[in-house]
Order: sequence, then C-alpha cells, then structure tokens
Amino acid sequence: MTRTLDPDRLRSRDRMAFVAAAVCAVAGVLIWTLWVLPIVRSVEAAEDVPLGTTAVVDLEEGERVGIWASGISASLGTMECRAVGPDHDVRPQRGPSALSWDDVLWWMTPRTGFVQSSQFTAAESGAHRVTCRDSLDTYDGRFLVAGDSIGQGSIGLGRNGGVDFAQGTLLAAGAVMCPPLAVSLPLVILGRRLITGARGRRS
Repeated sequence: MTRTLDPDRLRSRDRMAFVAAAVCAVAGVLIWTLWVLPIVRSVEAAEDVPLGTTAVVDLEEGERVGIWASGISASLGTMECRAVGPDHDVRPQRGPSALSWDDVLWWMTPRTGFVQSSQFTAAESGAHRVTCRDSLDTYDGRFLVAGDSIGQGSIGLGRNGGVDFAQGTLLAAGAVMCPPLAVSLPLVILGRRLITGARGRRS
C-alpha cells in the first residue's frame, strides 16, 4: 500500500525548506563578506618574517589578531611565539579549536603553507612586538601577524546549550555549508514538485 503525504503538510515542509534556504543564503553572504574575505585580504597584505626575528604591528585597544606561520617548525609544533604590548606586558595567546580555518578554508589562504597558530588581543593601543622562534633551535620557518580566524569565546548549542563550539568553528562550518544548502534545498523541492506533477498527469 502506497502512503500519500498530505498536500498541506508538503506545502508546510516546502515553506520551511525555503525559509531555511533563505537563512543559509543570508548567513553565507554575511560570513564571507564580514569574516572570510577580510581575513584573506589581511593575510595577503601582511609582511612575513623569518623565525627568530620580531614583527612590530600597531594595534588598537581590544583588536584581536592572529599569528600565522609556515615551515617545518610550525608543522611540528616546535614554534613558540611571544607577543608584548606597549606596556611591556606579555599578551596571553589562544590556539585554534578542533575544527578551524585550516581544516575547511585552507584553499582561501593567499599565502601557501601559512596556518594560524594562535591569536592574541591588544590590551591597549600602540605598537606590539611579536617574536617567534623554534624551541629546538633547529627548524626554520616564517610568520606574520594578520586577521584572526579563531574568534573570541564560544557559543552554546544543543539541548539547553550544553555543548560549546568555538566561534571560529561555527563560522568556518557556516562558510562551507551555508552556500551549498542555500542552492540545493530549492533545487530538491523543485525536483520533487516536477516528479510529483509528472506522476499526477500520468495518472
């Protein structure tokens, strides 16, 4: 026995799918415009220097930036970085989460081989000195200071918001998932309607 779905229920599902597609489209545009492309331009414009030297960057109070690196030292995890503000205080750093820019958006990084290793936030405006070196004094590499892809804090999702996801993780996932969903959902609905209409005409 073939089960026929209620037409009203199908129309309700279609409306929900179209709303979801619209939300994905808007979210995708915002993520790419306000997050992905600014980071790409920042990394492209930044000057990279070899390990063992110091990069000086002028930052505004509260500005968050990322330390990006390439080379054997960064790949092996033996690179150590130190960021000192104009007040001579060492700024704390935070590393990337399990799912990061390098996992899903590596193809957008304009500098081949560069991966964000950490981030820090300026406590006050002024020149910040960033020094990176290989802890084993053996391997080489290069680093630069540019836009941050890790994000600040986390967002609780799931039932009762009990599962925390890093901000950068959600943005990276949204950047690669929202555009395909915005396109595929309407196409699936259109395909189903065409098939349903063809079956109705034959019957």
